[in-house]
Amino acid sequence: MTLDSKCLLRHRCKKAGDTGRCNNTCYAFLKLHGESGQGGLWAVSGIPKAYQQSLLKTLPFRQDNPLAFEFVTQYCQDIVANVDKGQGYYFYSVPNDANPKGTGTGKTTAATALLNEYLVARVILHVVRQRPIDDIPALFVNASKYQNAFNAQFRGTRDMQEEASQTYYLLKDRMLTVALLTIDDIGIREATESFKNEFYEVIDTRAVEQLATIYTSNEPIERIAKLLDERIASRIEGATYPVSFKGEDKRRGGMA
Repeated sequence: MTLDSKCLLRHRCKKAGDTGRCNNTCYAFLKLHGESGQGGLWAVSGIPKAYQQSLLKTLPFRQDNPLAFEFVTQYCQDIVANVDKGQGYYFYSVPNDANPKGTGTGKTTAATALLNEYLVARVILHVVRQRPIDDIPALFVNASKYQNAFNAQFRGTRDMQEEASQTYYLLKDRMLTVALLTIDDIGIREATESFKNEFYEVIDTRAVEQLATIYTSNEPIERIAKLLDERIASRIEGATYPVSFKGEDKRRGGMA
């Protein structure tokens, strides 16, 4: 049994489907997916399982959002160089009568496709010894879960708080330094000034260091200024290119 059905490298691998070589002895597969197929770099990237197979070839919104599709396509054509340049995107929704909240239009699918494509590109460079992977190349963080991790430091027993603090700062350190970061669903809940300052530090550091960041939100950037902070909105706006998504809510029949 071959592993090409669950390997993100299959579209760029000459060994894909080869019964003698497409197996769990493949170094590239082990690097990306681990022996179980659910480990490796992909597992530590935090990409949700629902988006494990998100790639440029599988994007479902070409018809509804041709401009967004074109932006993602162009980014993937030289994804390592674009990440190195710090090119970021702000994927946001345009509500309509059929979808008043603008949910499920493909923003997260697009963002995770970029993460997966970057992981694939970096693993290939690692395998051919052109650019070794020394740390996690890509990371997916849900904004609400990041906020929950911050809040957990102030709840429960002292031991629980200390453990939560270690977890939070490990995540924050990764967010500050990873080459390609997606922060998903920003602006869906209010936040304390303390958290806003923490969030701004991450966004500001990545902007100053020219690290590529993909943001997704159901809100235009103008609303983020009101929901979170003018500083946060300004930094995001200055470090990303806005890309709108419209259409029906695909989550009613799948994911988006």
